[in-house]
Amino acid sequence: MENQLRHRVLFSKRLSYLIKCNGLSNVELARAINVSPGLITKYTSAKSNPSYENFIQLADYFCVSMDFLRGKRCSISDDPVDSDNIDYWIELYEMIRLSELDEKKIFEYLRLLINNSN
Repeated sequence: MENQLRHRVLFSKRLSYLIKCNGLSNVELARAINVSPGLITKYTSAKSNPSYENFIQLADYFCVSMDFLRGKRCSISDDPVDSDNIDYWIELYEMIRLSELDEKKIFEYLRLLINNSN
């Protein structure tokens, strides 16, 4: 049971990271994969696990592996050079208190990096 909760929290952090990196709102993502915004909120707050179908849709939408979303891989792509440990960066981001403007700049930069790698 504790292991399931840990995986749900990891999934929620990674999904939240992807949402922010892509400049989306929960409503926009929900619309894109045809689910309710409340369901996306449940996913990002670790209150619910996605169904298998929704899990596939999320991975496909963000062009990430299912292994990345479920915490089996640390890099967004299958390239191990892509990121030594993305969870480290997510935790670091969560610890730093940024102004809204600084956060926007960082995520814009990350969007550019992601788009240039595709």
